[in-house]
Amino acid sequence: MTTLDGRRVLTRKELAGTYGLSISHLEKLYREREDNGHPEAAGMINRALVWYAADWHQWYERHTDVAALESRSDIQDRTGLGLSTLERLWAGRKSNGHPEPEKTIGNTMYWNPTTWDTWYEGYKANQQWRTNVDLSGNAEDLISLSEAARVLGMDPTSITKYPVRPPKHWPAPAEETTTDKGFVKRKYRRGDIWTYAERRERGGGRPAGTTKTDRRYPYDGDPRLDQARTAIKENPGTTTAQLAGQLARQHGGTAGTWSHIVRSARQHPEDY
Repeated sequence: MTTLDGRRVLTRKELAGTYGLSISHLEKLYREREDNGHPEAAGMINRALVWYAADWHQWYERHTDVAALESRSDIQDRTGLGLSTLERLWAGRKSNGHPEPEKTIGNTMYWNPTTWDTWYEGYKANQQWRTNVDLSGNAEDLISLSEAARVLGMDPTSITKYPVRPPKHWPAPAEETTTDKGFVKRKYRRGDIWTYAERRERGGGRPAGTTKTDRRYPYDGDPRLDQARTAIKENPGTTTAQLAGQLARQHGGTAGTWSHIVRSARQHPEDY
């Protein structure tokens, strides 16, 4: 047993053997010590850095304590959502407000399940406003136009003109072939249809079952307008950008869209 100042110490190689970690991972943990709290080396023995065994063990237990957190795999098992869907939600975090992980160990991220569930409920509510979007399946799947309509929760006949008169944000087909009779068959990437579903409120694609009405002003009749009015009332003096970010986190959607809604609420403050 090697000691320093009367206390047991371990080299990086000994830490790797004791805790079943790779040398490269241990080096990474030490490089990131300003962020993760990794203890400083106690000194050097035979030109190798050493750490007090008790201090390092205490830190490592705290660092790896994820009993109350959930990895992506845990969330998948609990919610039944597909792995590709969870990965897509994380990839779109800048626009959809997906929470950052509470802890990252190696390449595995961990989230507070309460925080994640609160965000996801808001995200789903925002999706339902647009139509009930089917988020199952693999983002890389190629699907027909009629299947795209089903994913969007829309009547297939309502989007038959999209390929020739595309609404704003409608994706280009990933595959296009012409039959012997001259009919064009188009296939769309499922992930591109999901992206359109998230962005279409700013362009085309009215939700199924709705009709065009004469709006008195932007977002007239949209339930989010009342949410913005309430936020303005409860947060006097808060800037539009700050309110937009707050509402996006609370209710889902993008801060950019909420900025438009907040501006409309300020210009038409009735009912609050």
